[in-house]
Amino acid sequence: MNMNEIAKIAGVSNATVSRAFRTPEKVRPELKEKIFKIAAENHYVYNASAADLKRRVSNTVGVLFQQRIGAVFSKTFMAIQETLLEKNISVIIGHTQFKPEVESQLLQQFLERQVAGIILSGFTKENKTLIKKFSSQGIPSVIIWEILKGSDFNYVGIDNHNAAFKATEYLIGLGHRRIGLLIGPYQKMERIQNRYDGYKDALTKNKIEIDQSIVISSELGFLQGKEAMHRLLKAADRPSAVFAASDYLAMGALKAIKEAGMKVPKDISLMGLDDAEFAAYCDPPLSTVRGPAREIGKIAAKILLEIKDEPGLPPKQYCLDSDLIIRDSCAPHF
Repeated sequence: MNMNEIAKIAGVSNATVSRAFRTPEKVRPELKEKIFKIAAENHYVYNASAADLKRRVSNTVGVLFQQRIGAVFSKTFMAIQETLLEKNISVIIGHTQFKPEVESQLLQQFLERQVAGIILSGFTKENKTLIKKFSSQGIPSVIIWEILKGSDFNYVGIDNHNAAFKATEYLIGLGHRRIGLLIGPYQKMERIQNRYDGYKDALTKNKIEIDQSIVISSELGFLQGKEAMHRLLKAADRPSAVFAASDYLAMGALKAIKEAGMKVPKDISLMGLDDAEFAAYCDPPLSTVRGPAREIGKIAAKILLEIKDEPGLPPKQYCLDSDLIIRDSCAPHF
């Protein structure tokens, strides 16, 4: 069974059958279902890879995340996938674990596969040149969850500096003057560096000395947050509040505080960032900063589709709002 035989049975042209598989949205629903039914009854499977090779056009988009797809990035990824599936474009995904060499290897594989586009949740500083190589080869790329001011990258994200700044300033407004920071590997990622700078700038604006001894950088995860918080609690002059620049770190920190026999926010206030789904269900519910996760994914996918249909468009750059979400994990300090 091949497309020619399906076309004969369905009473349509070969081009119509091909279109039904390649771009089903361009075929009448009843005709599309008829073609798919004939194919299924005869155990025919469309070879998308061979079709892409023949047309020298890929119908696959690569998506790279620096960390595992947790509660926040999963919303973004689902929005990307849903938007691209409407145009019959599939998605392949990779995780770099913040390692430049892994990131470089995955990017090179995407280049070799000639993907239709690539979406990245940021990138390490070492691979900036490699990412620009995509554009030179006609493969559009979009950076998500961060903004790159003054660059020619396509991006859609939040102002991470501002998000961290207002989270820290909220704690300052509650009377806290000794505020610890739990943060990811800011030396590697611009997005995380911006969060670090937002924290420092909020302290500086309010004439609070920056104490690097209560700033702990680690990989992003529950265990890392727990271990980092244990270190802060052992400090001779422990902080009265902690800003965890990731809800995963905050969740681990909450566990450490409870293990130490202390309570949030009675003994120590805790602020997160990202508004992961579990943040509202912590005990106590976590105060945090929310970014529009689904909207970021949807806009990123639409940018790729627009550039795919009209190459040469000027860079598309979106900075979306983030919102301070106040729950029960922070209290005034006197």
